[in-house]
Amino acid sequence: MLNIYKNTIIYVLCPAKIVTGGIEAIHQLVHKLRRFGHDARIVPTPAVPNPVLLQYRNYDVAFDSGVVDNERHVLITSEVNPRGLDAYHSIQKALWWLSVDNHEALKDQFQFGRPETAGVVHFVQSAYAASFLESKGQTDFFYLTDYLHPVYFSRINPQQKNDVVLYTPVKGAQHFIDRLMRGDPSIQWLPLTGMIRKLHAQTMRRGKVYVDFGRHPGKDRQPREAVVNGCCVLVGQAGAARFQADVPIPDSYKFDMERLETERILETIRACLVSYETRRHDFAAYAKFVREDEHRFEEEIKAIFGVKESKASPLVMVKLSNTLAFSRQNDAFTTARGLMNELLPLSVTRWSKQLYLSTRGGPGPGRR
Repeated sequence: MLNIYKNTIIYVLCPAKIVTGGIEAIHQLVHKLRRFGHDARIVPTPAVPNPVLLQYRNYDVAFDSGVVDNERHVLITSEVNPRGLDAYHSIQKALWWLSVDNHEALKDQFQFGRPETAGVVHFVQSAYAASFLESKGQTDFFYLTDYLHPVYFSRINPQQKNDVVLYTPVKGAQHFIDRLMRGDPSIQWLPLTGMIRKLHAQTMRRGKVYVDFGRHPGKDRQPREAVVNGCCVLVGQAGAARFQADVPIPDSYKFDMERLETERILETIRACLVSYETRRHDFAAYAKFVREDEHRFEEEIKAIFGVKESKASPLVMVKLSNTLAFSRQNDAFTTARGLMNELLPLSVTRWSKQLYLSTRGGPGPGRR
C-alpha cells in the first residue's frame, strides 16, 4: 500500500503528444487526484516543451519535467513503460495495467518476482488485467478504472436511430468485417475513424448496432461509448471482452472469432436492426454500469490515495485555463485548427474544412 503524506507529490509518467484511451485515463487520474487535494503531476515521456493537448482541456492537470526521487513521493507508470520505474530508488512505485496485450508485445516487459520489483504497487483497469496478474502469481493489486468523457452522455431519442452498424476498422479485425459485409450486402456499415470527439459521439447516437471484434487489450472505451448512446453491442470473445465484469452483456452477443460464426453474427445484427426497441433493453445493465464508472473511479482513488483538502475549481475555469495553455504552447495555425474542432458546432467545422480544402484545390463543395 502507498503511504501518502502532507507533502507527497504523485508523478504519473505519460507518453507525450499521443491521443488514446490510456492517455485520457492518465489525465483523468491526475484530474481527480487534484480534485481531492493531492499534488499530482503528469511527467511527459519523452520530455517535450509543449505537453498540453486540447483534447483533454476539460481535465485539471499539471505538468512537470522531472521526478524528485524521495520516499515521500509516488511514481506511477503504465504497463507500456515499466522501465520508467528503474531509474528511481527511493520513491514509492506503482504500475497501472491499462492494457495487458500492449505490455505482452513489449521487448522489455515488467519482471515479476525480481527483488527490485517486489515493492511495486499494482493497479488494474480491468478484470482481464486482474486475471493476468493472478496468472503471474501477483495477487495483491487495486482496481483503478476510468470513465468516459462527458460528451458521450447526452440523452438518447431512439426514434433518431438509423439502421446502421458501426465498427472500428483500425483494431485489427477488418477481415472479420469484410467477411460479414460479403455475407449480407444489404447491411449498412459505417466505420468510426477520422472523427473528432463531438462527431464520434454524434455518430454513436445515430447507429443501432456497434460491433467490436478486436483484441480488447483492456476495458475499452468504444463499447462503453456505444452502449450509453443506445447501441446494441456485439463483441468477439477476446481479451477483456471475455470477462463479464468488463463487458457485462448477455453471452448471446459475444462470439467466438476463431470459429467466425458469420451467419450467427449476421442473424444477431439483423435482429437488432429489425427489433431494436426490444433488443436495446438487453444492454440496459451495461449502460447503467458505464454511467457509474466516474463515481466508481472516484471511490477507488479515495481508497488508494485518500482525500486531502479539496482544490476543486469550477469546470469552466479549468477549460479556460487549459485552452489558454494550449494556445500559448502552439503556433497560430495549430491553435486555430484545434479551437475550431473543439469549440465550434460540427456544422460550422465541416463547412470551414470544405472551404479550406476548396482554396487548396482539394475536394470541397461541388468537387469530386
